[in-house]
Amino acid sequence: MREALVLFLALAAPLVAQVLRVKETAGIRRFGYPVTAKLPAPGAFRLLDHGKPVPAQCRGDEIDFNVSLGPNEQREYQLEAAPAGPEDRVVKEESSQLVVAYTPSLQFAVPRDLLGLLSSVCASKWDYLKPGSQGLLLRYRDDMLFRVGGLGPWGTPTQARVVKQGPLATTLEFSSTEALRSSRSVESRVRMEFPRSKSWVKTTWTVEDAEALIIGLGVDLNLNIQGELALVDFGGGSMVYAALRAGQRAALIGGPQSWQVLLGPDPYVTGQAGPAEGWAHVMDREHCTAVAVAGFGERQDRIEATAGGRLQIWREVRGGGPKILTFWLHFVSMPVQVGAATSPQAMLAPLKIE
Repeated sequence: MREALVLFLALAAPLVAQVLRVKETAGIRRFGYPVTAKLPAPGAFRLLDHGKPVPAQCRGDEIDFNVSLGPNEQREYQLEAAPAGPEDRVVKEESSQLVVAYTPSLQFAVPRDLLGLLSSVCASKWDYLKPGSQGLLLRYRDDMLFRVGGLGPWGTPTQARVVKQGPLATTLEFSSTEALRSSRSVESRVRMEFPRSKSWVKTTWTVEDAEALIIGLGVDLNLNIQGELALVDFGGGSMVYAALRAGQRAALIGGPQSWQVLLGPDPYVTGQAGPAEGWAHVMDREHCTAVAVAGFGERQDRIEATAGGRLQIWREVRGGGPKILTFWLHFVSMPVQVGAATSPQAMLAPLKIE
């Protein structure tokens, strides 16, 4: 009875300190890798490494911080209750768009109605995007395409909100009812995460589709590729690269058992058994956009790029229920080995939190 009472009191006591363990499990060295951990309860906390404070951002029930780890290394931190700090205003809320701007040299502009997904990605005097992106696309079961965003049925607008913002991490969320054929509709929710330590946006798109109306989720971006050639790398079982001239296109296609790269309509590389890694670089001589798709090839997935800079992601989705597409867009300078500092493989294998 006494032991049970002691245990009850320990569980009922307010949180004072708790160990948070971060593990690298993919065998990749990480530099300033962004980590988001769920807090045991909403509130204000601080993070300690052997008693020394670690820069961290605490908002609601999440804490954000950056970690540098060697391959398969792990590190423990102490989580303690602390006074709440001031909230940094990172998002510029304009009439037609939300602009995530940690520094003047890198700004992400996202339309409030989400049409096009991204309006611009500006670094100094360069925009990684040209006008004309379609953004997120729904493929209806008769193969008709519907853009996500704008006004839904009965004129209901897409709802945009800032979930969190601060010196280390910002998250935007968009919810909408997407009109389809014959008065049918589906609910869409898009979560976009912008870590300060990396020049990427991670997008998680969820479509509630109980009636099995949708057979494909797609992304279409118009990249600002300059010069006569577009250079592409694809992550299959190993890297596959190609140079695209005017009018050419290349695609990585993957399923559960195999993958292949097409150059135009023709096979370019046929993969070994098993899924592809599911990433690509699309580059000119000065700039690169890296794309990575979570769970690539679990069904049928496709990453396609054209010489003109059109980048598309497609995922086949069948049956009823929630349908999810998670992908990263990483905007860096060339050479990509210097500009990115983080590989697509690292994006696809986030650090483990205990």
